[in-house]
Amino acid sequence: MKKSNVFKPAAVALVFGMTAFTAYASDAPKSMNEDAVSLLQAVEIAKNSTGATPFEAERDVEMGQAIYEIELIGKNGEEIHSVINAQTGEVILTQQRRDQDDQLENALWLSGVNGGKYLSLESAVQQAEAEFGGKAWSVAMEDDHNNVSYEVEMLNANGKRVETEINAMAPVKS
Repeated sequence: MKKSNVFKPAAVALVFGMTAFTAYASDAPKSMNEDAVSLLQAVEIAKNSTGATPFEAERDVEMGQAIYEIELIGKNGEEIHSVINAQTGEVILTQQRRDQDDQLENALWLSGVNGGKYLSLESAVQQAEAEFGGKAWSVAMEDDHNNVSYEVEMLNANGKRVETEINAMAPVKS
């Protein structure tokens, strides 16, 4: 089941307050081609650098620089955090998370992706971008009462922010 929303800046500002909206808006690119490195390219760089499987990726702006923060899961369920420069593709930081409370859940999710039970992050982003003709800047895996999905945020060709949910339990058949 897919759903999509085009964000309405005024409504978001009313619901979350102007400060929260301003911070949120600054992380999103202003155009589809603002960054030299796309979210999917940053994910591939992080995968190649760590050998791990991505489950979340998000564009952020820190100290005036656009970056992608990629969360990955290693072969034993450990979480790995990787930061990629959105202009150069340089790996700025890679670190293993110390908090391993979710290690079992991570290992189960990884087994599901590797076994074909769950759609990969990359496939979910490709599906969303093809459907909306946009470019993703954020994707997060969600597990809501065993309903696994990806929330994908992107800009469409008209520069509007679009959010959609891709069901990870029903992989696209080639």
